Amino acid sequence: MFNVFGFYKFKKLRALKKNKIILQNFFNKKNIRGTLIISKEGLNGTISGQPKNLILTKNKIKSLFKFSNFDSENLSKSRFQPFHRPKVKIKKEVVPMGTNVSFIQRKKNNYVDPIKWNNLIKDENTLVLDARKPFEYEVGSFKKAVNPKIKHFREFPKYLNKLNKKKKIAMFCTSGIRCEKASIYLKQKGFKNVYQLKGGILNYLKSVNKKNSLWEGECYVFDNRISLKHK
Repeated sequence: MFNVFGFYKFKKLRALKKNKIILQNFFNKKNIRGTLIISKEGLNGTISGQPKNLILTKNKIKSLFKFSNFDSENLSKSRFQPFHRPKVKIKKEVVPMGTNVSFIQRKKNNYVDPIKWNNLIKDENTLVLDARKPFEYEVGSFKKAVNPKIKHFREFPKYLNKLNKKKKIAMFCTSGIRCEKASIYLKQKGFKNVYQLKGGILNYLKSVNKKNSLWEGECYVFDNRISLKHK
């Protein structure tokens, strides 16, 4: 049995090249597989391994980049190793949106707990926005959710700029990282009522039972190798 850990952290990072080498060697030593993206604005990853080694790896990442908690994390189990190799990549952006977004004044009061999410998206005045890729939307999504149907996330700002600034927007994605960046972008553009699902779909599926759920279909995770449903 393997543990699969998905996480992200928005924080100004330094010494990227040096830490990439350290982490790549550490991954190899501890037989950790998956992908970790690091950039000046933060990091994002989905990695897997034996439970003990995964805990050591989480602590190593926190220690290297000097932070105590991830912005979001999800832990799941897999009967097989879902990834072929370990990869640590340096990118210009954690999520390639193609715009400058400041996380300094980020407020977490726009997070909506999964239990309260249903009431928010039931409101007929709320635009429920699925920030994922079109094929993920087709496999499963929330009732009445709208998908921008864009191939690349860097096209997302063009879609967002067409939205009504007075509209209440409830945004969600798989783990929350796309929404994290997109919601801050909207706030900087003058949008007042922007909310995001805390922990993304993964957290929702774990927190809300099938009877009370507004989710329809499945959710692809881990490089689309595994699909999740309500338990």
